[in-house]
Amino acid sequence: MNIIKGLTAMTSLTVFMGMMTPTAIVNAKTSSTNDNHEVKTNDLQDYTQSAGFSIVRPSSLSVRHANENIFGNGLLQQGASNGSVARLQGVLHQLGYYNGSINGFFDKNTFAAVSAFQIDRNITDSGIVGAATKTALFDVFRNTSEYKAYQTQLASIKAEELKVEKEKARAEQAKKEAEAKAAAEAAAKAAREKEQQKKNQPAVQNESYQPQSNAPAAKTGRSITVLATSYALSGRTATGFDLGSNPGARVIAVDPSVIPLGSRVMIPGFGVYLAADTGGAIKGNRIDVHFATQGEALNFGVKTLTVQILN
Repeated sequence: MNIIKGLTAMTSLTVFMGMMTPTAIVNAKTSSTNDNHEVKTNDLQDYTQSAGFSIVRPSSLSVRHANENIFGNGLLQQGASNGSVARLQGVLHQLGYYNGSINGFFDKNTFAAVSAFQIDRNITDSGIVGAATKTALFDVFRNTSEYKAYQTQLASIKAEELKVEKEKARAEQAKKEAEAKAAAEAAAKAAREKEQQKKNQPAVQNESYQPQSNAPAAKTGRSITVLATSYALSGRTATGFDLGSNPGARVIAVDPSVIPLGSRVMIPGFGVYLAADTGGAIKGNRIDVHFATQGEALNFGVKTLTVQILN
């Protein structure tokens, strides 16, 4: 195959690359960067970048990145199988070097097509698609109107993504402010109600009371043995406590018939926790201890403990 044959196919290449822009090329950014079976290199200067009979280098990092978006950022060689190979096969087909199926597998037919392309352009990569071969292919495309349209579309996509991110940040900030305002209002309301209850509470006369001798002794600080598990979740508890805003809250889920909600419970080795949640599986002498992270919950595991109910 000769140079003239390759040059006469440039118009077809423009059409092919036009079919890839802008969406296919933008999508190629994620599929080609981590393609399997590519031989990676961190120094593109290790390879001579040539097109035709003269040295050609990308004019800027943006051009180099666009080249990588289409053909990947690593070497392609026989045995590779990925999206970058499929795009390579499509370009070689449009140039008249490759007549096989565009299947993304770098087989012997693809190797032969690459070698023929490299011979026609004095590229010495010997069937391996490195920076020189990619640059030669990309040099045809980057001088077309399709590439300019691709750049414009890519800039538009990035601007739209930035706009979405800003709107998302504003919405999250507004949500946090609304939650903080609601919490402050709820706290103020609770304080007012508590104060009102104090005002409405009738005076209690001091009386001396002696229980009957057969009356049971009052239970203060009673201890029970429980099976303790753990969890790490956000959201609100059964009593309305917001774990999302307070991930480090010392809260346990209990069976209210055993440990009343609102009780303060001393867990040996961990401190005092508030009984503020329930659970479908938390029945009888069982508690579920809340932790801030999943790792802390897993480290706690399952324990049999004797806890003390303080009130």
